[in-house]
Amino acid sequence: MIHFERWSLMIVGAAMRKKTIRVSEFHEVLQIASATLKARLDDLVRAELLVRIAGDTDDAGEPAYTLTEKGRDLEEVIAAIDHWSERWRLPVPTPAELSMPGTNPSAPVVAIEIFLMGAFTLKVGGEAVKGLSVGSQRLLAFLALHDHAMARVAIAGSMWPEVSDVRAGISLRSALSRLDSETREAVMGASAGLGLADTVTVDYRVLQAIARAILREECSVEELSGATTLLSHELLPDWYDDWVVAEAEDWRQLRVSALEKVATELVKHDRPADAAEAARAAMKVDPLRESAHVTLIRVHLAEGNQSEALRVFDRYSSLLMSALDLEPTPHMIDLVANIRRKESSGSIRTR
Repeated sequence: MIHFERWSLMIVGAAMRKKTIRVSEFHEVLQIASATLKARLDDLVRAELLVRIAGDTDDAGEPAYTLTEKGRDLEEVIAAIDHWSERWRLPVPTPAELSMPGTNPSAPVVAIEIFLMGAFTLKVGGEAVKGLSVGSQRLLAFLALHDHAMARVAIAGSMWPEVSDVRAGISLRSALSRLDSETREAVMGASAGLGLADTVTVDYRVLQAIARAILREECSVEELSGATTLLSHELLPDWYDDWVVAEAEDWRQLRVSALEKVATELVKHDRPADAAEAARAAMKVDPLRESAHVTLIRVHLAEGNQSEALRVFDRYSSLLMSALDLEPTPHMIDLVANIRRKESSGSIRTR
C-alpha cells in the first residue's frame, strides 16, 4: 500500500491535468527535486496508479507517465482535500500584518507593474521579471483584466474551461505556487477570492481611464495631442484565450471611440495635423468602421482640403464594397455630395 504524503498527491494531481505528462513537466509544475520526483514516481508506478511510457523522438526520449483507471479514481479524493483546504485555509495577511516587531511599517513598497499592451511584461522594482511560467503569466494577466477580486473557482473555470473543475483548480494552484516571493505580492487573497494588490499598476487600466476621460471631455488640448500614441496599442494581440479575446474587443471599441473624439476635439482647437493623425489611427484599429473615415473626412474639410476628403471617401467605398458588398451610408455620401458636384464642374480647389 502506498503512503500518501503531499508530493504523491501533488504528482497525481498534476497528472490529472493531461492525458500524458513528461518528467520535465512535473518539474515545471511542481518545482520538485529530481530525486524526490523519481522516488515518488516509482512508488506510484508500483502502486499501479501511474504507468510509465517510454519517450519517443518527439520529446528526445524523455519518459512520460499517464494515470491508470485506479489513479483516476483518486479525483474525488483530491477534490475533497481541495475543498477542505479552501474552507480552512488561513487568510492572506495584509502588508501591515506582515510587519515584524522592530521593522518600519512605513517602508516603501516595491513597485510592481504589469504591462498588457503588446507582449506581457511584469516588472518588480523597475526590472523585468524573467523566466515567469506561462501559467503564472496567464494568471496575472487574468487578474489584471479584472478590477475586483474573483472566487477561485470562477477564475479556474474561466482560465481552464476545457478541463474538469478539479484539474482547473490544480492548474490555478500551480500557477500561484510558481510565483516567487516578490511577484506573489502582486496577488492578494480576500474573502471574495483572488485579486491584484492595490499597489500594482496595470498599463491597461491606466489607458482605459485615459480613454474614458477623453470621452467625458476632461482632457486638455496637450493631453489630447499625446493620446493618439497611447491609444494605438493592442491588448495582448498574440493571446487567443476567450477571456482575452473578449476584453480585447471591448478595448478596440473603447479606443476607436476615444481616437475619433480626439480628432473631433483637435479640429475645434485648430490642430488639423494632430486631428488627422488621430483619425487615421482610428481607421487602423477598425478599417471597416465608417465613423472613423467620416472623422477623417471632416478633418480634411475643416482644413479646406477637399481632394483629400474625396480620396478618403473613394478608398473607403472601394474597401466596403470589396469586403462586404455594401455602400457607404447616406450620411457619409452627403458629406461629399457638394464636393462631387464641384468635381463635376471642375471647380475643386486643393490646399
